[in-house]
Amino acid sequence: MKFIYKYAFISLAFLFSCSEDFLNLAPISNRSVEGFYNSEQELNQALMGVYDGLQSTQTSVYAMLMKEQRSDNTFQQSLLYNFHSIIHFNESPENTQLYPAWSDLFESIYRCNIFLEKIEGVSFEDDQLKEQMKAETKVIRALFYFDLVRYFGGVPIVTKPLSITESLQYERNSIDEVYAAIIADLEEAAATLPQTYSSQDVGRITSLAAKALLGKVYLTKSGYPLNSGEWEKAKVLLEEVINSGQFEFFPQYSDVFNIANDNGKQYVFWVQFNSDAQGEGNPIPRIQAANNIDRNDPVLGVSSGGSPLSPIVSQDFINSFEEGDVRLAHTVQMQWLQNDGVMFYTPFSKKFVSGNSGPQNNWDINWPVIRYTDVLMMYAEVLNEIAYTPNGKAFEILNQVRERAGLDPKAANDVPDQGSFRNWVLNERRFEFAFEHQRWHDLVRTDQGLTVMKNFLMEYGLDGNVTKEKYLYPIPSRVIQTNPIITQNPGFQ
Repeated sequence: MKFIYKYAFISLAFLFSCSEDFLNLAPISNRSVEGFYNSEQELNQALMGVYDGLQSTQTSVYAMLMKEQRSDNTFQQSLLYNFHSIIHFNESPENTQLYPAWSDLFESIYRCNIFLEKIEGVSFEDDQLKEQMKAETKVIRALFYFDLVRYFGGVPIVTKPLSITESLQYERNSIDEVYAAIIADLEEAAATLPQTYSSQDVGRITSLAAKALLGKVYLTKSGYPLNSGEWEKAKVLLEEVINSGQFEFFPQYSDVFNIANDNGKQYVFWVQFNSDAQGEGNPIPRIQAANNIDRNDPVLGVSSGGSPLSPIVSQDFINSFEEGDVRLAHTVQMQWLQNDGVMFYTPFSKKFVSGNSGPQNNWDINWPVIRYTDVLMMYAEVLNEIAYTPNGKAFEILNQVRERAGLDPKAANDVPDQGSFRNWVLNERRFEFAFEHQRWHDLVRTDQGLTVMKNFLMEYGLDGNVTKEKYLYPIPSRVIQTNPIITQNPGFQ
């Protein structure tokens, strides 16, 4: 049974009291909260609330919009709920999709902070378990800050529970300072956590998950805008994950997303879901499916139904696949049956439609934060940045990915220099990780977002909207109105 559902669920409203200050963080004055963290068992239950933040922040509508739909993988002329302005690069601080991203992530950080404060006052029979639980929480907090810094640039660094008055005194930290806080949490956790767990705890964050995330942090930090060049640090961490022997490169692409392989050896850091527990299923297969799709047709329908928020796969994305690439057929459904029997030809992503949906139309399948192929491809990218080596290990990795996709390998004459290899990596990542909420961040960190999105949006007359300032989203106006110390700043800070 998945770890996240091992313990009885308790109301998060009971554990975490939230208020409408600028970080959406709560004062620690609620008697229920104060009276809860008294034993090892209660702390185990509280840790479920910390993990629960992974579900809401990594598979939310705003995450899909801000990480995937911002890119060239999707396009829609108009959408409900202020979606079109983000897709068209003309969003303002008043956009209603930005505030949930800020508030949900900071609320989840609050859960981490109060847990870390309360656990210090509780005696454990096993001190090692206590340190492990603290380390798990710090990895989760680091991921939340990693999302925030990539969404908004410099944000306030908060590592303890705050009262409303205290929260209003916090200013934005610089992007360098945010990364320093992320790295500190991940380094400590990587040195503390175990590599593996017993079967009853499968799904808990391991030291290898912490190292993989830290490797991705260094990779991202080494790109735009900081260009810190910490490729060697990323290399060491990614090598440790690869050489651990804990993971496997699946020979069939579709097997990576098969419900039968949940928590299998492609798993490095995945968000756990359980459709049998109320509100704990994965919403992504339903959100990505076309609205009014037939629930009963096993080929042209989706059993959970779809959503009006479903992203439309761009024709540019479809046309960019090489002939014979099996990833296209697994990722995109080209036609679908509406529940009234009418056939539609608007493509949508069916990548995570595996298994069955639960009673709330959400799914049991887990969601990848970092899968093993990502570790391998990041490692290939790092090797190329350190030194371009024709037909070396980096070539071997990307060709392994291509061959699994049904494509011919590339040789040095196809990719003759370091710049060509960079483009190959970015292109291969587009197809490999499509609709896994990676494309927009890949475009930004490689500083290709401006060129790629200008060219992509030119067809729609929107290329003039794309500037490097749009690599970041504006701080939501509700945040600034509540706390004027938080100010808008153009570009990365």
